[in-house]
Amino acid sequence: MQPDERFSYRSLDELIADLARAGLDLPVSQDVSLLARPVRYGRLTVPNRLCAQPMEGCDGTARGAPTDLTVRRYKRLGAGGAGLIWFEATAVAAEGRANPRQLWLHEETADAFRRLVDVAREAAHESMGHNPVCVLQLTHSGRYSRPVDKPAPIIAHHSAVLDGHHGLPPDYPLIADEQLDALQEDFVGAAVLAAQAGFDAVDVKSCHRYLISELLASFRREGSRYGGSYENRTRMLRETAAAIRKRVGDRIEVTCRLNAYDAIEYPYGWGVDRDDVRRPDLAEPIRLVGELARDGFGGVNITVANPYYNPHVNRPADWMIADWPDPPERPLEGVARIIHVARDVQRAYPDLPIVGSGYTWLRHYMPAFAAGSVAGGWASIVGLGRGALAYPDFAKDILRNGELDPYKVCVCCSSCTQVMRDGGRTGCVVRDSDVYGPIFREGRDQSTARLRQLAARCRRCISPTCTRLCPAGVDVPGFLGALADGEEHKAYDILREANCLPGICGSVCPADVQCQSGCIQSVLADGPVPIAAIQRNLSLRAIEAGWAAVEAPAACTDRRVAVVGAGPAGLAAAWQLIRRGHRVAILDRARQPGGKLAAVIPRRRLDEQLIRAEIDALFAAVPSDRIAWRLGEALDAGRTLDHLMAEGFDAAVLALGLTDGNGLSDEPPPQGVLVASRFLRQLNRNPDHSCPRRVAVIGGGNSAIDAATCARRHGALDVYAIYRRSFAEMPAWPKEREEALQAGVHLLVLAQAIGYVADATGRLTGVRVARTKLSEPDESGRRVPVLIPGSEFVVEADLAVEALGEVVGRGLTEALAGVELTADGLVRVGCGTFRTTRSGVWAVGDLVNGGTTVVRAVAEGMAAAGDIDAHLRRAPAV
Repeated sequence: MQPDERFSYRSLDELIADLARAGLDLPVSQDVSLLARPVRYGRLTVPNRLCAQPMEGCDGTARGAPTDLTVRRYKRLGAGGAGLIWFEATAVAAEGRANPRQLWLHEETADAFRRLVDVAREAAHESMGHNPVCVLQLTHSGRYSRPVDKPAPIIAHHSAVLDGHHGLPPDYPLIADEQLDALQEDFVGAAVLAAQAGFDAVDVKSCHRYLISELLASFRREGSRYGGSYENRTRMLRETAAAIRKRVGDRIEVTCRLNAYDAIEYPYGWGVDRDDVRRPDLAEPIRLVGELARDGFGGVNITVANPYYNPHVNRPADWMIADWPDPPERPLEGVARIIHVARDVQRAYPDLPIVGSGYTWLRHYMPAFAAGSVAGGWASIVGLGRGALAYPDFAKDILRNGELDPYKVCVCCSSCTQVMRDGGRTGCVVRDSDVYGPIFREGRDQSTARLRQLAARCRRCISPTCTRLCPAGVDVPGFLGALADGEEHKAYDILREANCLPGICGSVCPADVQCQSGCIQSVLADGPVPIAAIQRNLSLRAIEAGWAAVEAPAACTDRRVAVVGAGPAGLAAAWQLIRRGHRVAILDRARQPGGKLAAVIPRRRLDEQLIRAEIDALFAAVPSDRIAWRLGEALDAGRTLDHLMAEGFDAAVLALGLTDGNGLSDEPPPQGVLVASRFLRQLNRNPDHSCPRRVAVIGGGNSAIDAATCARRHGALDVYAIYRRSFAEMPAWPKEREEALQAGVHLLVLAQAIGYVADATGRLTGVRVARTKLSEPDESGRRVPVLIPGSEFVVEADLAVEALGEVVGRGLTEALAGVELTADGLVRVGCGTFRTTRSGVWAVGDLVNGGTTVVRAVAEGMAAAGDIDAHLRRAPAV
């Protein structure tokens, strides 16, 4: 069999026979019932011998809190029956995050972690009637740190094996002893919060070459308290664990997941034979485990090397535990090695619970080998990592059925790893394809070759309909053509010339009704060129490469412009004004730029990380004297436009957005009625929020459909979207309507909400609705909804969401002295110029258009900035 063999065993006997032919020793037992026996882990009792190993989902918020995908994963693992749930690597410091979405435990996120543990325990109790032991893995990613959009390695020693792979020069600085001393306190602080959140134990992560693991192999870290001798190399782990125990006491167990073998040649790897990198030398690892046990560790989780295959080896790996450059070994040899390493540690300390790894590749035959390992004293507990991602209820099926379903097991395709490498939220692409299939495909579409291939489908029309249908007028054939020709930077420059937020717009634009709807490939081929996806992925590459930054000209005009509102329209105006050489002050009520991008648009449509990355990249190179961020500052009745202009600004751009929602009536609504913007903000701020059982959403626009779909995704059993016209006339985009239907939203069309029903306490119990019919078309072709007499009924609801449009708030109206409004309550502007009725003041975005698309807001901001620039160059200075 060749190194790239696939799993093809038709029976357990066939697998056992192949092991014998290869001279590999793995124990087998048909009595899997012993896996149901409880086992002590320090002061804790694990209800069975099965563990869900830590697997990162890369799906936290920008601040490191769990999201709905994180909660979903641990709810499934809790219900899945494993007695030991080892929660994924969670950073103890911002700079130690392995990716911008890695979980990070600190004061701000502690409550979210508490809810995460509660969800897992509740699911376990409901499904299995037991209380699983919950361990939180605390980490600093060290060499693999990537807290923002670029790697930022923090290394403990220079490695002839790894430095070149990470592009590190010989003089790249090492983390100082003083920094390591301080880092111990970060681990202790996170452990305190973990105890408060309800975790049973914390793992001081010492595996897979992350920082503490790398310190164990820092033989050549000379002149350091953390390098050279065995005592120094193990100091960080031992002292950190002792400090946690001293601070937390008996409230939480301390343990670790420990690399016992690095598969990197000495002196750059730990637990490795000095003459043969393929052979473990467990003298130091076994010594360390004994010392940890004497220091109070209730058990140790043993693993080896790095779980991700070497990308320089030209083959997809089923299982590979080493990064040596030679052709990889047979997967069975790697499986046997990792199981043997745990065996040797367990035999050295038979009374210490050892968690063994490496069983996923054995597929549905895993229970027999797990039982054999436990029966033979090779491990006390057996864990699955990728196997648990694919098959979260693996333990439940083993314990109740005595076997695993071959159609549910991990197929070891490494797609979960590929998703992570592509920067996506990771999970099982094969067994959980509805969630992770689209994420996987999106990530693959980001590769250079794939982007060029997709762009090459463009026919480069001379009079392109796609450009005409884009509100920003992007030269679509121009940027796609440059990309297809391999000129990525040029392609991005063409794209950004018309749209300075192309990544964000590529995520949220209704491309199916804008640019892509005009693509002639829809007729001539299988479908339109995926312009939005290409635009988004090219933008991500540009952000990482540093192409997105605006370049302020050397000569400054010294004209000052106030941009009020840091949403897409205001940011676009500011960007264009800075390009033209002016000084800009950006004011916004919020503490972060982005406006409704971050606040209201659901995370499933627009990733928070992308918002931050693109905005930061946009202004990264602007000199501090050209831009002033005045966040947390707003216009209102107490601070008016007059006050602002009195500061000496030569012009102002109003990009505030609309602040007040239209209500169903002028009367105060019952308790339990929210406007859509407030409802969506709450869900974005609290991703694990649970909606009540029955929700009624009033309206048919995008905000209404977003609210309805989010309510379903956040636990509402019945969600009604009530719209007074027909489905065909519903203003929400077709893609969003389809998504709502797929989510299970009930669309009540030709139905008009006319009031609310409340109980004696003033709490909402229902929405009064009447049927409608459409009139004959008027002169414009519009059919007006007409109430049908006697058709009234009540939709029972615990929560009602009003998505009936927004208007300029009264406080803001008072602040805009000299700015005239239209009959619709919007700011009146000159055609094409966006000049208001007040001299020197322009208005863009929702204030003007009533709320449409992000790309239109960007286009208006850039257009207004162009007009302001022309005006300032003609007008004398203030």
